Order: sequence, then C-alpha cells, then structure tokens
Amino acid sequence: MGYEHAPSSDFRFGGAPRRLEDERFLRGRGAYLEDLDHTGALVALVIRSDCPHGRITRFDVSAACELDGVAAILTGKDALADDLGTIPPNNVPTLKGVPLAVDGPDVRILPHETVRYVGEPIGLIVAEDLATAQAALDLIDVEYDALPFALSPMDEAAEPGYSLHHGDTAETDAAFEKAAHRVTIRLVNQRVAAAPMETRSAIAFPVSGRYAVTTGTQAPHLTRDVLARDMFGIPPDELRVITPDTGGGFGTKAPIYREQALVLWAARRLNAPVKWVASRNESFQSDAAGRDMIWNLELALDQEGRFLGLRANVKANLGAYQSLFGAVPANVGLAALGGVYTIPTVDIRSAGYFTHTTPVDAYRGAGRPEAIYALECLIGKAARQIGLSGFELRRRNLIPTSAIPFRTVMGATYDSGDFDAVLSAAEQVSGFDGFPSRKSESEARGLLRGFGAAAYVERAAGGAEEGARIELDDSGGADVMVGSMTAGQGHATAHVQLVSQRLALDPSRIRFHQGDTDQVSRGVGTFGSRSLAVGGSALHRAVDTLVEKLTPVAAAVLECAEADIAFGKGAFTISGTDRSVAITELARLAHADRLPGGIACDPSSDGAFQPVEPTYPNGMHTAEVEIDPETGTVRLAGYAAVDDFGNEINPMLVDGQVHGGVGQGAGQALMEQVIHDPDSGQLMTGTFLDYTMPRAADFPEMVLSRSPTPCLNNPLGLKGCGEAGAICAPPAIMIAIMDALAPLGVTHIDMPATPYAVWRAIQAAGKDAA
Repeated sequence: MGYEHAPSSDFRFGGAPRRLEDERFLRGRGAYLEDLDHTGALVALVIRSDCPHGRITRFDVSAACELDGVAAILTGKDALADDLGTIPPNNVPTLKGVPLAVDGPDVRILPHETVRYVGEPIGLIVAEDLATAQAALDLIDVEYDALPFALSPMDEAAEPGYSLHHGDTAETDAAFEKAAHRVTIRLVNQRVAAAPMETRSAIAFPVSGRYAVTTGTQAPHLTRDVLARDMFGIPPDELRVITPDTGGGFGTKAPIYREQALVLWAARRLNAPVKWVASRNESFQSDAAGRDMIWNLELALDQEGRFLGLRANVKANLGAYQSLFGAVPANVGLAALGGVYTIPTVDIRSAGYFTHTTPVDAYRGAGRPEAIYALECLIGKAARQIGLSGFELRRRNLIPTSAIPFRTVMGATYDSGDFDAVLSAAEQVSGFDGFPSRKSESEARGLLRGFGAAAYVERAAGGAEEGARIELDDSGGADVMVGSMTAGQGHATAHVQLVSQRLALDPSRIRFHQGDTDQVSRGVGTFGSRSLAVGGSALHRAVDTLVEKLTPVAAAVLECAEADIAFGKGAFTISGTDRSVAITELARLAHADRLPGGIACDPSSDGAFQPVEPTYPNGMHTAEVEIDPETGTVRLAGYAAVDDFGNEINPMLVDGQVHGGVGQGAGQALMEQVIHDPDSGQLMTGTFLDYTMPRAADFPEMVLSRSPTPCLNNPLGLKGCGEAGAICAPPAIMIAIMDALAPLGVTHIDMPATPYAVWRAIQAAGKDAA
C-alpha cells in the first residue's frame, strides 16, 4: 500500500501536521478490501456451529452441492484428507522467563468431530454469488450430540489450560499479619467485543504459480508465515499477503483466523479467486473477544496507609481454543500489577480455563487494562475505607524518582518516569480543588456527583525485531518500507515525519509502503504500541546506515577526507566550510552512474531494531460523573489525562490515540458486554441492537496533558501511546461512580455500570439500610 502526500510546513520532530492519510479517506478514496476490484471471484460463506459443545453426528451437504452456482462445499473431513496443519498458539514466556505451556485443543482449519462454541466454522460454501451461497446454507443438515458446556471459568465444564504463580507466599502472609488495614475486592472484568468499523475479510487468488491473500490484518508477515508454513506446508515465499486499508484492529485483527486459511484452501482447490467478508453478526460470533477475567484481590496497609503486600487470584477465560496471544492477558499482562507503587511483596496466582465461547485474544492493552483496573479499584476502595483521598493514598506509595531505574516486585524494570510529577499535574488539571463546589451544584439539581482518579504504567513496545528500509530515488524523493501495519493510527504521517526531519526531504516526495510481504521484505506487525517505538527505531537506524553509507561518497564528490564530513539538514558538509552536497544530489548522481572515480553506490539501506527491554508509558487519568438516582443513568461529566509517553513525533496523533482509548475504556465501563444465554450457550449480543457502543455525545471535552520523561530503551526516546486510554478510563470512571454512590451505601458495582445496574444497586443499598 503506497501513499502520495501534500506538502506540510510542520514536519519537524514533535510537530503536528495534519494526517496525510485523511484527505484520501475523507474524499472516499480509501482502498479497503471491499473497494478493490474482485470481478470474477467466487464468494465464500462459512457454515457455523449453532451448538456450544457437541459431537457432529450428521453433516449432510448433498442437496446443497446440487444447487446451480455452487462450486464447492468443504468440511472437516475434506481438511483431514488434504492433511492440512493447525494454527499454532504463541506460547509467550511467563514473567519468570520460561515458556508458558497451555494444554488445549488444536486449532484445525475445520473440526471434523467436535464443535466447541457457537459460531465455530464447521464448513465452507463456495458459490458464484452470496445469494446462491445463502440458499445452499439453507439446504445443509447438521446434527449434534450435545455435550456439557461452560461459559465461564467458574462453570463445571470449564477445563484448566494453565496455572502460574508469582511472588513469595510466606513473605506476603507475614506482611498481612502485621497490617493495620486489609482491603479486599472481587472484580469481574467482563467480556467485550472489539467491534472494528470494518469487519474481517479475505480474498485468496492464484497468481503466476503462487498464491496471494488480501486480508485486513495487523501482522501481514506473521499471517503469511503461519498460513504457509503451519497450515499448508509450503515455503513462505510461495505466498504473498497484501493488507489494504484496514478499518480498525484493536488487537482482534492480530491473530491468524480460520477464514483466512479457508479462502486460501478453497482457492488452491478450485484454482480460482475466492472471497469472504464477515457480516456484523459473524464478527460478533467469531472475532477474538477481549478481557473476560475474574479477580479476587487483597491489599495490606500499615497505619499510615503505606502498602505492605498484595494478594491476587485471577481466573481467565481463554475461550474454546488458545488464540495467538490468548495467554498474554493473564500472563505477561500481570507485570502491570506493580503499578507506579512500591509494593514490597506479592502473592499472585493466575489460571486460564477453556470454555465453550469464542477464543479470547489481545484487545487494546492485552492484560494491562485488566491488571490496572484490578489494582486501581482496590486502591480506590482502600482510600475510601481508611479515609484518605485517592490522590493522597497514591502519593504516599509512589515509586520515588530517585529510585528510577526501579525493578518492581513483578519483575519489570522502569527505565524512566516521574510518577509524583504526573500525580501532581493530574490533581491540578482535573480541577480537584473545585470538585466540592461542582458536587454541590449537582446535588442542587437532584444528582449525585463523584470523582475518580487512577494511575497506570504499562509494558509496551517489546517483542521481536522489526525491520525497515529506505530507498532514495533520482528526483529528490524516497520510498520508505516498514513491517508494521496501520489500522487507522496514522503510520504514514508519523514515519514520513521522521524521515523528513532526519533527511530534510520534502514530505510530498516521500512514499510510504507497508502491508505487502512482497514489497516489504520482513516485519512483525502492530500491537502493544510497538509501531514507532520499535518500527520507527528500525527506520531511524536505516537512516543512520544510509548516512554512513553515503559519507565516503560525499567525501569523494567534495574531494576531502571522510573524517572531515558532517551530515545535517539534508546535506553533507566539509566541517568548517560552506562546501556541501545534498543527499538528494548524491542519490541523483548514483542513479545516473556519475559518481567520481567510477564509484558504484545504491542509495538505499535497511535498518532493524530489537528491543532489549520494553518501554513503560505511564500516567494518571481522572473522571467525574453525574448520576440520576431515580433512573441510574450515568453521565461522564469531566475527563482529564496526564500521560508520560516519552518523546512524541506527532502530538496530534498521540491525542487521537488517547481519545480513542478513552472511548473504548469508557464503553467498557458504562455499556459494553458480550452476553451468552446460560441455558443454550447462544450469543445474545450479536448485533448493534443488542451490543451497545459509545457515541461522541457520551463524552465531555477531554483535557489532555503530558509530563514526559524520555525512554532510555530505544533511540527515539518513545514509549508508545496506543493503550493508555483503554487502560486508565475504566478504573477512573468506576472509582468516580463508587464515589458518587458511597453516601447511599453502595459498596460495589461491576462493569458495565448500565443505568439498570446502577439503579438496582441503589435500590439494594436502600433496602439494606432499611
């Protein structure tokens, strides 16, 4: 995917030019999969299980196969006959650095005996058009021998997948023995749907003795490698994966899905292009879900409110299978439980369970939102219990700046950060001193008002090496290739900004490429806020390599010693003189074979960056809510955020990421929840009529501020900003709700705090008081 750009006057590092992508999108020139010309492609329709758990006893497709226009109907038995492989999980290491072994069923392209959730693919219809495929679906007869099913880790039919322990039980027990205060809390972090604007889709087609798959994914190279190597047993270079514009990812488009393999399988069998696009209901049924954990926590404090120890017991719903990053949230995500605090000792136990629901995978934050929600709600309850403000209790327990770098009890090493400065800034920008007055005004209107604050630190921008490449052309421009993949974040703008700053190139002459495994030789993908901190660092090193490569060429052109050459503002200059040659001129001479002495030089370079340590974005967000006690309706009346994202290439893009993250976090806090019928296992929230999403009118004007400290773990000093809002908004909002309801005797509400849930809690508290 390539971009052409209009010039901008603010393409310095730290500037905020308008997104280069936006004119194309706003004018309807986006190139999403459905916008591409697929004339002549066959249409695929997935046959899905309507049984949560059962053995397939009858699967009759004979009548459907006879329907005119049906090209093929594929089942699990066909997959067995073709000896297809499985989609492997990513057994990420535990916090102790050893691989996490998860004992679960293999993810086959289609099951041939047992189904494990409603919506699981069990077959594929390939037809001339969608109407024919739907008519064929109506003629297919499937019967099951029903088996017991589980929707929650607490259900009897749930199967253990893994368990792990972190901390020192004896030391933590001793801390609780001497505690002056003990605070306990039980929290349900409910299952949510990512619901990206564009549903998942894929088209596979034969081309020149190879095959290509066009699909919206956050990881084109990973998708290629898994499909080729693990599913079909072919060399990766025999498969090309192309990712066009992608309408939202949020983690749910990071895994490799069966449907991507199914269209490739069908295209190989039929030697024809095959296209599949999910309906919205299919997305709710089959997209990897997020969150879905049950937490029990206990905090020990001394008489002054200083933390002595933390206990936590986590039960995570993995869904029916282990998805690509399915074990991350309740494993690596636990590192966030240290927060920004000095917690001397912990006793943490986490277990993952297989149920009969859609698999769970990384969803915007992947474990860090769950851990921070648990920790911050526990601290919020502690503050109310011992009579301190949330700011004051947190301030007494912050990691001091003098202790940085600081290794937490969870094993994370914070390289940078000034947590006290962040807290003080949050107290100021939120207008906390004026809250009593605003509370009185709300009460005069018959409304309850509450204030909530929550701090976070997250582990981001880690993982595997990322690569980048830059090629200078002969006319003052450049092609930039990166292995990450945008899903609306503004990658083209930020990467072009970086190159424009480093090489003083006109941004309109920089062409940005990603999302094509033939065009971009290597890559890992976009997740965990790694695109700029890791991929941008790789591009930064590619620029360094290019300058180093061209320095002796510049010395030859300027007829001086290489040691006398300095590079800056897009030109190589003889130090102490005004003699220089622009890097674009060197590229022109190189392409024309006009360098002195017959020097041959390709004005291009590659770069790579392997993070040795992750980054640690941090911050504090505050929320104010108004609640109507008669209806339970919650209104988000104010929201402020102070974040430390380290250096920032484009602050406007960062603001957009915070806005979007807060939107998703507030959606989980106030309205979103995936619900299954407990008696049948059927999905009850399969459309936007049943699954509530936040709207712009649900939000106040957000007050965004920064308190940056540069990251020391990458050359750009970036920390990442993609998850912050989704991490901090849920606890800040829920703490505010509890603050508003506390005078009525309400002690706890789980997310989502819908009007009915709040009203019911108020009524229950009133009955208890009576």
